[in-house]
Amino acid sequence: MQLIPWLLLICISGSLEATSQQRAGDSSNIPASVPQLFKATGFDRRYELSSTMKPSYLKADFDGDGKSDTAVLVKQKTSGKIGIAVCHSSTNKILIIGAGTMIGNGGDNFDWMDIWKVVPKATAAKSLGRTASALKGDALHVEKSESASALIYWNGTKYVWRQQGD
Repeated sequence: MQLIPWLLLICISGSLEATSQQRAGDSSNIPASVPQLFKATGFDRRYELSSTMKPSYLKADFDGDGKSDTAVLVKQKTSGKIGIAVCHSSTNKILIIGAGTMIGNGGDNFDWMDIWKVVPKATAAKSLGRTASALKGDALHVEKSESASALIYWNGTKYVWRQQGD
């Protein structure tokens, strides 16, 4: 009789773990302002939000205006190509990097990327050297682990790719 409560507890625990794993892949932890902006601008017709990597979004001042912007992973609906959408908070504009839009050696499909993070402006400027004057805000570091990486930064007009290593 003592065994039944323990078996029940084990079954419930396994069920909760499976539910937690299912939620890990959804986009529900992306800030609500992002899907709202996608819908308002019509981007939701061409791109779907993705949270296949952790963290599922990054916040930083990418455009250098003093306000926090949001970068999210997206998938182009027609091609299935993966990329990054940067939502500039001041202008409510969405800029697509990859996901069918070419950028440097990164191409137009970031399905190779397995690491991404924010690089503060001062750190990125040191890495960029002479071209640091083009850097307007914080940068994105994108990487294929144990392979190549790059910095992606806003130059005031567009996002620029700067290869870091192969």
